[in-house]
Amino acid sequence: MRVCFVSHTANRNGAELALLELLQGLSKSGVQCLVFVPRKGPLLIELTRLNIEWRILGYPWWWKPWRRSLPHRVLRTLKSLVASVRMAIILVQWRCDLVYTNTVASSTGALAARLARKPHVWHLHESGYRNSRMQFDLGAGLAARLINRLSALIIVVSRAVADDYSRYINSERMHVVYQSVTLHYEGEKANDLKHDNSAFQCVVVGSLQPWKGQAEAITALAEVVHRGVDAHLLLVGGGEKSYLAELHRQVEDHGLEQRVTFTGYVNDPMQFIRMADVILMCSRWEAFGRVTVEAMLAGKAVIASARGGTIEQIEDGKTGLLYECGNPFELAEKIQYLYENPGLRLKLGQAAHTWAADRFTQERYAKEMLDLFTQVLVKEKTPVD
Repeated sequence: MRVCFVSHTANRNGAELALLELLQGLSKSGVQCLVFVPRKGPLLIELTRLNIEWRILGYPWWWKPWRRSLPHRVLRTLKSLVASVRMAIILVQWRCDLVYTNTVASSTGALAARLARKPHVWHLHESGYRNSRMQFDLGAGLAARLINRLSALIIVVSRAVADDYSRYINSERMHVVYQSVTLHYEGEKANDLKHDNSAFQCVVVGSLQPWKGQAEAITALAEVVHRGVDAHLLLVGGGEKSYLAELHRQVEDHGLEQRVTFTGYVNDPMQFIRMADVILMCSRWEAFGRVTVEAMLAGKAVIASARGGTIEQIEDGKTGLLYECGNPFELAEKIQYLYENPGLRLKLGQAAHTWAADRFTQERYAKEMLDLFTQVLVKEKTPVD
């Protein structure tokens, strides 16, 4: 089987890491893979290391933060059409059997597959309706209908994502496949950071964005410190300067300068996860929650907001703790509870590891995806009566 994969970036974020896991698993099964990327980036280093063939072919996204003017949207749509023609030619030359688009960000792969008369699979790692900044050039409704029409199969990363798209896409055409998560440890120099290692370590991993909930974590920290808990908050990730400045002001307002540490962007956050007493997942809504699974595999207790795909990963009181999103005082209660009950914290971490270890393997992920790809190809070859 020869499969062409279309990545929306050449970075190493969650969706790209999931793609790398899939490529590695499929390659072990004998699938030949070709990956399209829109520009250079660190993903190419990983693809080369895995001996995966790749091509750079500039193609735009079909959504942008905030709605742009009509001329901008028309121009971007035309660029996508041109890129689709170029990609379709390569698909035919490479004798591709199936085209796979990773994330909702770009429609080029789907259009190219239609032009080349190849079956197309769209893998949705996010919801187009949860982020108010995500504005499709063609509108969210039409975009979802095109995803449906241009795809032989639609794969989603959680039931939460499936529910969001069900208003436009028949649920029978969507398949929930949980991605694999493999822990890597590259030895970041966490000990060089200036913070009190003896304090109760709360860690938030994720890009600094308002919807990720770092501000909520800071408010919760202020509350537990006020109650006399010797706690420290580590914010792992980079982000926009304006939001970073806002978080620093919040820290100063609460007098937490010695209790909150910003690491900035790190290539691999695993050492910071390993040094945590508890991992906080404060996002308003996560489609999947890779960091949550990484923390569970590392045997760490997780306190997470009861939203989105996260509730498919954590059973409250058994494999972690859930709190009401937007309620930092309930979050503070949960933090204090685990601080005062180290035995329970250890028990939750062990149960989380046991639950996650057999569910997020690369072998299972590749097999499920390969079975779906095979079904698509069989269906395409089956004559219609």
